[in-house]
Amino acid sequence: MIHTLSATPDARNLTVLWDSGETSELPADVLRREARDADSRREVIVTGKISVAPDLTITGLFQVGSVGINVHFSDGHARAIYPFPYLRELSDRFGN
Repeated sequence: MIHTLSATPDARNLTVLWDSGETSELPADVLRREARDADSRREVIVTGKISVAPDLTITGLFQVGSVGINVHFSDGHARAIYPFPYLRELSDRFGN
């Protein structure tokens, strides 16, 4: 499904190279807003949205077995795991 994942040189986007040869770029702020971890869900319940710094960047990418990736952000958030099918969904909705 996914061939490679990397952050762009400015760390503001996640580049996904799919096995099909297609490439998607997902902005860090979109990934942060679309995170499904418990802390992010709680923030949405309490405040109605996820606050994202305008200069948010990706600080780390860590593969989670064969199922997804854990993305760390410059705001200190490091709990979100993005299963590969969810990355595909986000790419279809927000990627360029």
